[in-house]
Amino acid sequence: MSAGLTLQTFDIASVVWRESFEALLVVGILLTWSARAAPEARGRVTSWILAGAGAGLALALMLALMMSRASDVLEGDGEDILQMIMAAFAAVLMLRMVFWMRAMERGQTGDIANRAVRHVKTGNWLGLATLAALAVAREGAETVVFLFGLMASSQGWQAGFVVAAGLFGFVLAAISFWAFKTGSKLISRTVLSRVSEVLLLILGSGLTMLVVDKVISLGIFSAMTEPLWDSSRLLDDGNGFGAFLAGLVGYRARPELLPLLSLGFYWLIASLAYAPPLAGKAPA
Repeated sequence: MSAGLTLQTFDIASVVWRESFEALLVVGILLTWSARAAPEARGRVTSWILAGAGAGLALALMLALMMSRASDVLEGDGEDILQMIMAAFAAVLMLRMVFWMRAMERGQTGDIANRAVRHVKTGNWLGLATLAALAVAREGAETVVFLFGLMASSQGWQAGFVVAAGLFGFVLAAISFWAFKTGSKLISRTVLSRVSEVLLLILGSGLTMLVVDKVISLGIFSAMTEPLWDSSRLLDDGNGFGAFLAGLVGYRARPELLPLLSLGFYWLIASLAYAPPLAGKAPA
């Protein structure tokens, strides 16, 4: 296999791995953490989350069809606006999930299972199902459009190569998901919570930068400055591992001021989840 073909395989597989693993990871975190938090409601919670994932898969196919026919279905910048709204909604839901998990941890001295069950009764599990649906829909639609775009521009054996590289990326995502699920059974609830929170925040960071990129490209806000530095010689965000980090955590080799301020604001909001409560219990 030539160096160029090897690099193309890595690029395709890494994109599919990232998109698929992000969706599987969110679903896995919801299933694993929710089952530990509310064992009495495991069946109901699992049903809600899997139903959300199934709905997300159906929505992914619909969104992929819409985006592939954007010129007929959406006018002007409609496709970019749709992607921006979905990414923003997903980032907010991931932040909300982290805040919810932190609140549950602070209540561990009480009956945490009953608290989680009360969340089910008050409808918060519907929000988690929505997060699962949105994660699957957004990542699934982008993966389908990405692969079909490559296949449409390929001929003969090249189309089969795209499919094979895509399947390889999905297999890697499935193996990564299995490793996460297996590890979650072997580690403590506290460690699992920390790992889950960090992964959710990282995914939310990447989504935040995607939203900012769309806002700038649509002309809603300006970038405020020219690129403040250029680290593309060290790690280019347009291909290879740099592109992987760009999609996953929001890395930019030539960042302007607005993306940096937006990313800083995101992490400032996220840090509030770990701030001590403003009012503690009065001493006895």
